[in-house]
Amino acid sequence: MSGEAEIARELVRQAMATAEQDPKHDRDAMGRALISAVLAEYASYRSTSDIAAELRYTIENLDEDMLVVTRGC
Repeated sequence: MSGEAEIARELVRQAMATAEQDPKHDRDAMGRALISAVLAEYASYRSTSDIAAELRYTIENLDEDMLVVTRGC
């Protein structure tokens, strides 16, 4: 697993743990917030069609391991 994937998994685990521990938060809402934050960051330097293509690719390749994208390498 790449260093980036490890960092991302840890950040997601931390965010979800925070949502579980605070009754004002919800795991699904936290998941949507995380996805929205990533998409907003992507949108600051990528086109909508490029983001959509990446999302389609990622969804089609989901499995037990986090997908490591090497586009552009």
